[in-house]
Amino acid sequence: MMIQYFICLECLSCFSRFFVYESHGNEPGIYLRLKDISPIIRFLISRPVIFHDMSPDIITFEKSFQQRLSEYMDILGARGHLPSSGIQNEWYYYIESLLEPAGWQAIWKISRRKCEEFEIQFPTLVVVMVRDVIFQELEAVVDIVAVQDDISLPEQHEVPLTSLYPTKQQENEVLDINCTANCLDQLRFFYNHLWRPWDCDDENQDWLFIHLEARLQLYYDMQSGVVLHETGQHIRLLLQEAREIEQKIQAAQEQADSDEIDETGALAMMELQIRREEIKRKIEILENPLMRNLVVKRKYEVVQARRQHREHSHEVCFVWLGGTVDAFINTLTQVRNFVQPETYIKSCPLLQEALDKAIAGDTIILCPGIHHASSTGGLEEGGNIMGFLEPSATTIAAHEPGNVLLDWSANVTLENIAIDAHFVQMALSVRNGTVRMRNCCVVGGGNTSSTGILVLKGGHLEAQTCEFLNFGNGIVLDHDAKVTLTDCKITSCSTGIKMCEDSTIMLEKCHVSDCSEYGVKIEIIQQFGEGADSRRVGSVVMLESFQNITLDKTTVDGNKKGDVLMVQQLDNILYESGDSGCISHETEPDISA
Repeated sequence: MMIQYFICLECLSCFSRFFVYESHGNEPGIYLRLKDISPIIRFLISRPVIFHDMSPDIITFEKSFQQRLSEYMDILGARGHLPSSGIQNEWYYYIESLLEPAGWQAIWKISRRKCEEFEIQFPTLVVVMVRDVIFQELEAVVDIVAVQDDISLPEQHEVPLTSLYPTKQQENEVLDINCTANCLDQLRFFYNHLWRPWDCDDENQDWLFIHLEARLQLYYDMQSGVVLHETGQHIRLLLQEAREIEQKIQAAQEQADSDEIDETGALAMMELQIRREEIKRKIEILENPLMRNLVVKRKYEVVQARRQHREHSHEVCFVWLGGTVDAFINTLTQVRNFVQPETYIKSCPLLQEALDKAIAGDTIILCPGIHHASSTGGLEEGGNIMGFLEPSATTIAAHEPGNVLLDWSANVTLENIAIDAHFVQMALSVRNGTVRMRNCCVVGGGNTSSTGILVLKGGHLEAQTCEFLNFGNGIVLDHDAKVTLTDCKITSCSTGIKMCEDSTIMLEKCHVSDCSEYGVKIEIIQQFGEGADSRRVGSVVMLESFQNITLDKTTVDGNKKGDVLMVQQLDNILYESGDSGCISHETEPDISA
């Protein structure tokens, strides 16, 4: 008699229904109960299976400003004056009375930091079973039930409650899962959007009275467009930096507790604290609606004054890092080939200074060397940045570690440059308009959680003779985004191209190869047919049925796990905040008030 064992996963909500098939030659087989094969099941569960339903049905909420305000007043306002040190205790009392303590299934959205630690792609989702809730720490002990892809993770984890999204269907129907999901939504929204890293310092202030309504209004104003996009993005980046600084300060303090801190460490700690105070003052001004309007108005007036005082509507700024007279003359001679004789040109010693002084439509020409940038400045609304030699000669790099190196919202042209994204999570984002790239090289640090270029809804990327390499995802297309690549190479990424089914991509004479996972990953909006495998791996032939995907003399090959992966689309709520989860803050909020 030969016995063959296999697992049958009917759906995510009934993962516990395993069966074993016993074959007696040509005789019909029978199904045995779980208890008959428990040792085998325990062995198999220790190796999480891959789940194929890529759209887990999670419980979501859409709440207005007034609903959120009312909820938080009920949760946090019962005791009157509430200093920041009492916030976590109030959450503890609240969720302990309403949250299911164990036995419920959820999707765990693994943070970017954890993805880097596990050396897996960000974003990664896993199905977990909650074994215990540590109410006082606002954390949970979870067992991994199924993973999104062929990845290796420890079976059990302690995770923040804010990273768990309960699924609608549960094996135990007695659970009040809707109440649990609502509690987690309230907790997650609070710590992601209303809590600040410095709130723990203000012990004598009534947090609820001073901050709740103002910060809640700021969030909804940013979501609705009342706050200008540029201002909203500035606020998000400041908060992201503040969270990262807080983590560095905590790590330094832990090290100081165990070891004697030297002069260099003390100086670094002081610089971090000074920078955090600077960010705090800026955010407090922007949280005040009246002050925020004055800041925006003043910035607008400065730009308008700059336009009016200019003798030329469009200028060319030449960024020269320094050198000998002969080198300067030789470089200017080469630059002459790229500008018209009558063009008005001026010089600048730093790229960031040139960006800050620019207005929409200007051109910046870079001399050979490494140029650092922290924002797109006046060119966010359009313009040109170009080198005049091979891309390897002229590099744009981040001024310091951060989120996005170059964030564009209008028509921009980048030419003959290399973009070094080793120390940022993303090289470029295209929010709107068309970004044209010619003869460029975009290089990441090989981090599995990094992204080369993100093209959002309404954005269009046109690239010609460009290379994209060493990213978690080379190019990502959001809903209704558009990408046109000609004679381009995408290599040595985890996944070369990641796209939504309703985005548009045209590849001509391109090569997508040598990716450690997949060449092209496409997320399908509609459900696959009943009983069909909703995760399919195959060749580039799979893309021929999509009218919005055009391949002309393009090869997709040599990718380790498969050239094309087709999966069910992930739920958008798992990428909440800002404009896109790919560029939202992924620093786990500090909830140890």
